[in-house]
Amino acid sequence: MKNIKIFLLLFLGFSFVLHAQTKKATNTLLWEISGNGLKKPSYLFGTHHLISKKFADTMKVLQEKLKLADAVVGEIITDSSTQKKMGPFLIMKNNTLDSLLTKTEYKEVEDYFKSKQPDFELKQLNNFKPAMVSLMITLFDNPELMDNVGKEGMDDGFQQDAKKNAKALYGLETAEYQASLLFDNDLQKQKKALLKAVREVDKSKLKMEELKSDYLNQDMDKLTILFKIQDEEFKEFMTELLKNRNKRWLDQLPAMMQKQSLFIAVGAGHLVGDEGLIKGLQAKHYILKPIATN
Repeated sequence: MKNIKIFLLLFLGFSFVLHAQTKKATNTLLWEISGNGLKKPSYLFGTHHLISKKFADTMKVLQEKLKLADAVVGEIITDSSTQKKMGPFLIMKNNTLDSLLTKTEYKEVEDYFKSKQPDFELKQLNNFKPAMVSLMITLFDNPELMDNVGKEGMDDGFQQDAKKNAKALYGLETAEYQASLLFDNDLQKQKKALLKAVREVDKSKLKMEELKSDYLNQDMDKLTILFKIQDEEFKEFMTELLKNRNKRWLDQLPAMMQKQSLFIAVGAGHLVGDEGLIKGLQAKHYILKPIATN
């Protein structure tokens, strides 16, 4: 499927014009990391995985800090091989949607797509895992996100900058791990999530709009609350998506920062909360200083 990488990355983060920096100093997506024996500071920035690189291009101070760094760090390194690596995780083996769903459930999902695109037939997606279909629902229900599919995202923009300027580029995990995290969980749980997505499209759309607004305003307090609230049934998944990954990244970053100055660009959800990277790095005795992006 064309642009599979963009569909995948949507689920890991979160839009489109830069709002003025609010007065509260900590309301910023950009943080300087210093102290604890570092010879040079590193920088931590929270991204939205489905936003144009133009968002970051307008941030004067952000661009200055990016130039100062010796290397760029992302969640994964995205290149021409990423789609090939992640693609196989989207497909069900020895199962299909019309077998996994009851006839009533299948019609319910298909009717949703037909309400958006009358000539759509769900059989086109019959071999895809329910989690992939859920992502497509998110895009169908949020046209502004669909408009960005295929455009160079902010995360890619930082990585292209590193390549252009002959800087080192590192990924904190592999594309295969990320795809496994999203698509290798129990199919019955994926089915439940798919039906929930169809039945609660209005609720989900409101949450996406709230997330978009909070991100654009760089409101770290509200983002913290949004990522803290989660459905009981998805707690296990969210623990792996954020908490456990943050722990692994916090194990890697100190040695990397000791060697050279880093520009670390990861989904904004990884920065916030008691188990986020900001507090995690502070617990390791680093100094985290908020920096206005303009």
